[in-house]
Amino acid sequence: MSEKFGLGHADSAPPYEDSTTPPALGGNQYRPRQCFKSQLVEIRTRRIQNLLTTHIEPELYSHLLDGIHKRAFLVIPSDILTQQPHLAAKDIVSLPNAGDVTVIRLSGDDNRAAFWQQPGMLRELASSLRARLAASGHKVESDPTNAQIETAERSPSPTLDQAQQRTSPSWLKKQFGTPGPQHDPTATTNYKLGWRAEDEDLPSRTLGLDEMRVLARVRDLYFRVETEMGLLDSVTAKVLWLELEVGT
Repeated sequence: MSEKFGLGHADSAPPYEDSTTPPALGGNQYRPRQCFKSQLVEIRTRRIQNLLTTHIEPELYSHLLDGIHKRAFLVIPSDILTQQPHLAAKDIVSLPNAGDVTVIRLSGDDNRAAFWQQPGMLRELASSLRARLAASGHKVESDPTNAQIETAERSPSPTLDQAQQRTSPSWLKKQFGTPGPQHDPTATTNYKLGWRAEDEDLPSRTLGLDEMRVLARVRDLYFRVETEMGLLDSVTAKVLWLELEVGT
């Protein structure tokens, strides 16, 4: 009887205090998840480093002996121009002042345009490439976008006389007047056509000797393709444009 009583006492329910006490958080069983921001930064950094290590740097250093002071890398995301898998630099229509262009086509769901066209990604891509070049001993220009903003903030504001001179009408306007709405009834004419409008926003500071400039942006490009009927046609696509220039 005593043995049976002992077994029954061991199998009895625990006291109320023990049942309401939460279990101890020991080991890695209840590790909190990483916040969304940290996950996004980690994913973005890993993909950028993979692009630089796998595609950009091998092409860059293999063409150092070409003697061309400006190089451009045209990166096509995996979901852009999927019907044209064999595009090359020769298929780009009207691309002046670009130097030597290398076309890189990405693959996989991780390399879609939604990722590679983010402003934050573009800034980190250019910053990472600048850091890699600087670590290799190259003289690299700081972020030209920030330099332009700092220059604009430091420049003095025009005086009242200068402002009046700028806003005063010219002699031609006094004599002939300004064009009326009949010249452009829709008021939608854009006189910054083609690549000129894009290049106006680029930094204009002259690079020093052996100084390198890195720019990353999304650019609309026109490609000449051949249709199924054997006819030439043009298609437009937004691509990642990574440009490197060396001061000479």
